[in-house]
Amino acid sequence: MSLSLIIIIIVVILFFLLSIGLYIGLSLAGVGIFGLEFLAHRGEWVGPTLYNSVNSFVLTAIPFFLFMGQIVLHSGLSTRLYRGVSKWTRIVPGGLLHSNIVSCSIFAAISGSSPATAATIGTVAYPEQKKRGYNPSIVTGSLAAGGTLGILIPPSINMIIYGAFVGLSVGRLFIAGIVPGIILTFAFMIAIFFLCTRNKFLAPSPEKVKLAHYLWEAIIALKDVWPFFFIIIVIIGSIYSGIMTPTEAAAISCFLAIVLGIIIGKLNLTILKDSALASLKITGMYLLIYIGANLMGSALSALRIPARLSKIVAASELGSLEIWFGIVILYLILGCFMDTLAMMLVTLPVTYPLVVSICGFDPIWFGVQLVLLCEIGMITPPVGINIFVLQGIAPEISQGKIVHGILPFFLLLLASVILFTFYPQLVLFLPTYVFG
Repeated sequence: MSLSLIIIIIVVILFFLLSIGLYIGLSLAGVGIFGLEFLAHRGEWVGPTLYNSVNSFVLTAIPFFLFMGQIVLHSGLSTRLYRGVSKWTRIVPGGLLHSNIVSCSIFAAISGSSPATAATIGTVAYPEQKKRGYNPSIVTGSLAAGGTLGILIPPSINMIIYGAFVGLSVGRLFIAGIVPGIILTFAFMIAIFFLCTRNKFLAPSPEKVKLAHYLWEAIIALKDVWPFFFIIIVIIGSIYSGIMTPTEAAAISCFLAIVLGIIIGKLNLTILKDSALASLKITGMYLLIYIGANLMGSALSALRIPARLSKIVAASELGSLEIWFGIVILYLILGCFMDTLAMMLVTLPVTYPLVVSICGFDPIWFGVQLVLLCEIGMITPPVGINIFVLQGIAPEISQGKIVHGILPFFLLLLASVILFTFYPQLVLFLPTYVFG
């Protein structure tokens, strides 16, 4: 059977299953089972693939990190975080808009989930900033963009799944995400500074306070923020030093979140139970997509689609950068229509060999770039998850206004993909220094 016909059959079946409302994970699994049984005649691969998909110690970090994020969310620690950060940023042009970015970056480093980050900080920030006269478009735009940092700054759930899927060190991926995450955080804040300086209607004028009074309040604000820095240091420090694996660091961070939630939050048995159930549901969704993608990946491998596509690309004599930017365009298009995790897992069996084997790019670098492209998908209409999250928080704001507020940050994310393409050491130097 020809390559083009096989691809057409697989795409038609996948879109049919999705169009009738079947879960993404089950749709991927259906395509995989059909491909293995009827196209590749390798039905005996289904059982081992199902087992091997979840027989991974690395994947056990996912429910731990999700549980930790849920505890922080429901115990009231996230409200303290925003309150503390807002005292640091109120004298800068853009004021509390900077708090959105800083709070999102810090919370992202705890939860590892973009929708959770946007929803948590947005619930606290939006009503307060609306009351103070901030432009709703830039408020929701900054929250949606800040939320995207959740899948880049460690612990990133997407990085865990990418590492498990292609067999890479999750610790290296975590460390590789730190510098890009910091660069994007500062880039977002600089953009807000210039936007609010040139367009006075976007935000009220910065507060004018005496330096001594501001410094004193900034120091006092540390009591609201220190629990987050403490957990981040434990996670990154333990992985950096080699004391713990990412899974062990996730388990310890859960314990710390519980202790801090009891001591300085409002954690009780009801909140603990609700957090555990929410984590269980989200973990089940992630693993279902992961298993389905593995089945589909096995079918594609059995049909030798990645190898055949690689031969075609190699014979085309395209340069590495031409292939790479073609893949970037593919992900930008897919980001308009697909969930980020599904988009990543559906395409990896094909794009990973092209980028790593044919183009010769570093797999750690590709992992970070792929996560960045997934970030762009999270704020790209019509299915950008963070857009829907913010519409749920601010139903009176139209999707068009939210997208308008997102546009500067969308362009910065695209610019970061280009920056890290031509300067890959910005991504690779830290994991190389740490791990050799």
